[in-house]
Amino acid sequence: MNFRERLFNYKKIYDLDGSEDLFLAAMRESVEHHKTHCAFYKELIQDKGYTTDQLIRVEDIASIPTIPVDFFKTHEVKSIEKDDIKIHATSSGTMGQKSQIFIDKSTLKLGTKMIIKAMIYHKFVSIIPTNYLILGYEPKTGNEMGNVKVLTGMTKLAPAKEKVFAIRSIGDAYQIDYFGVMNALKRYARQKLPVRIMGFPSYLYMMLTAMKEMKIPPLKLNKKSIVFTGGGWKKYNDMAIQKEVLYALIEEMLGIPAENCRDFYSAVEHSVAYPECRHHHMHIPIWSRVLIRDVNTLEPLGFNQAGFLNFISPLVSSMPLNSVLMGDMAVLRDGSQCGCGITTPYFEILGRAGTRSSKTCTTSASELLGGPNGTHI
Repeated sequence: MNFRERLFNYKKIYDLDGSEDLFLAAMRESVEHHKTHCAFYKELIQDKGYTTDQLIRVEDIASIPTIPVDFFKTHEVKSIEKDDIKIHATSSGTMGQKSQIFIDKSTLKLGTKMIIKAMIYHKFVSIIPTNYLILGYEPKTGNEMGNVKVLTGMTKLAPAKEKVFAIRSIGDAYQIDYFGVMNALKRYARQKLPVRIMGFPSYLYMMLTAMKEMKIPPLKLNKKSIVFTGGGWKKYNDMAIQKEVLYALIEEMLGIPAENCRDFYSAVEHSVAYPECRHHHMHIPIWSRVLIRDVNTLEPLGFNQAGFLNFISPLVSSMPLNSVLMGDMAVLRDGSQCGCGITTPYFEILGRAGTRSSKTCTTSASELLGGPNGTHI
């Protein structure tokens, strides 16, 4: 068994200290694997003068060469042969270009194990028949979007009595089925079974505000119902609200307690999922480390300082995704102050660093931070 597999077999999913040696060994293994099997990655680390001899302490992960997430929107790079691809997923492509991500059997196996462990830890696995409302795309042949695969997979966490998709496939196009969603909610309320609502927060917000505008009386769904949001607000960012406000609206209109509303951060370019704890914080599990980098120098920052989000993980063996610099601005917090029982650091997303229609990412990030050198938040 290699170090990567041993890390993902480790039982305590938030024990960063106890698993640190395994994580470092798995990262060294990951760098060597991609150097051997991916010509692009070999050239990258040679150009940076990087070797795994530099990876001794956990602080040294900052020196692993990063790859900006937008690189994967214009390049296909693999560390496996074409015949070894088990899943081909794409990003949502809100800005027009989509990342092309390829997953092999070992990554799929370990990723599945990771998700199951995380869902069990957070008590999201149930044997009670459940009705699903999926605020995303109905699966169909040819749709390779990662969020479709994730949401479909999450319906396996509790046995499905019924699944309703908000965005239906109509011929060659997709269309939001407002009436189907409203009818499903009313039907689910009558059936009294737990309900799981999953998908984009923007669609959920539009659905709830439409209910209020149409003077539809608040529903009382089963108290064991759960709301999973993820994927951000994307093209509806202008209507984004604080998640605490959204959770309060959910409780008001659907009767689902705010503590049962959990946001997830995940990205097709970074296969580790970060579910919120009961205090609504996304703590770092043993399978990854998170750095925040200065928008000008890309040097790592400490707690409470905003910068680019950098994910580091040995999970994916099919592509060099072991250190990805995201387009999100974020801040890292001291997890010991959370109070949920998990003490690992957690991160908060502040927003996108910029768009292709804006100036440079660095300039846009500086504007978002309120100054040329950033600010404490």
